[in-house]
Amino acid sequence: MIIYKNNSWFASIYHFHTGSTSRALLRRVLLILVYVTAVTVGELNFYDLTLKDTPSSFLSALGILLSLLLIFRTNTAYDRFYEGRTAWGALINNTRNLAIYLDAVLPNNDKENRLFFARTIANFSFAVRNHLRDMQTLDDIEDTPMNNQYSTSHNDLSRFDHKPAGVSNQIRVRIEELHHNGLLDISQHINVNGYVTSLMDVCGICERIKSTPIPFSYQFFIRLFIMLYVAVLPFIVIDAYGYLTIPAVVLTSYILVGLEMIGEEIEEPFGMERNDLPMSQLAQLIRVNAHDILQISLPHVEKVAAKPGFVVVS
Repeated sequence: MIIYKNNSWFASIYHFHTGSTSRALLRRVLLILVYVTAVTVGELNFYDLTLKDTPSSFLSALGILLSLLLIFRTNTAYDRFYEGRTAWGALINNTRNLAIYLDAVLPNNDKENRLFFARTIANFSFAVRNHLRDMQTLDDIEDTPMNNQYSTSHNDLSRFDHKPAGVSNQIRVRIEELHHNGLLDISQHINVNGYVTSLMDVCGICERIKSTPIPFSYQFFIRLFIMLYVAVLPFIVIDAYGYLTIPAVVLTSYILVGLEMIGEEIEEPFGMERNDLPMSQLAQLIRVNAHDILQISLPHVEKVAAKPGFVVVS
């Protein structure tokens, strides 16, 4: 995700045009430039295909309809982006609350369970990140301490196709173990189970966003509308603009196609594009918070990685 200074206009404009989406946008605008140049030169020097006596209200009506479609398209895409960020915000809050509750009920000298929960809470956030990116890797997943009754090594987690469910299962089993051993009474057991359940609820929200894209027919219609509008526009305005038709149509297409492509990019907020959510940084923040609350020390470099800077992060 691009995290930028709001008052740095020129730097923001530069960074915007260095991404893959912007380069794809410029390639499409270049094709439109070739098309409108050919149409304009042909119209003014060879063939008269101008749509004469076309009411200006017709072009205005088309522009208004297209604007309404693009506004709805962009708002829908941003709603998905914002809901994804809201879900990750809830995950941060829920993991903090779980860590705070466990810190309150676990003895201060119970380093094994404190380390276990600090690592599994952090592991859950990284497991959700990898799951949403369709990565079946155990990268950034830490080994958790074992006891005589239950092993929580990587071998145990690797048997789960759904890694977040696997980590949640590890947390749940250890909680049941603590309750069985008398370290959690019935009310504490009920309360902590609510926190654990909330983790999978957040994962489910993210999965719903990821697995429910904007319908293809809706996307196709908007793209077709943009293509037709840009294709017809030179024939309508050439009498009034002459050779200025070329920059006028190119600028119009840059705005229309750009809005469509931005909506296409942000509607899938869990990827690794420059404008997607910084899930690695958010997951690292959860790791730092969990270890800090449960009084487990972390290297300074781990804490620095949780702080956003004015850089491009994933």
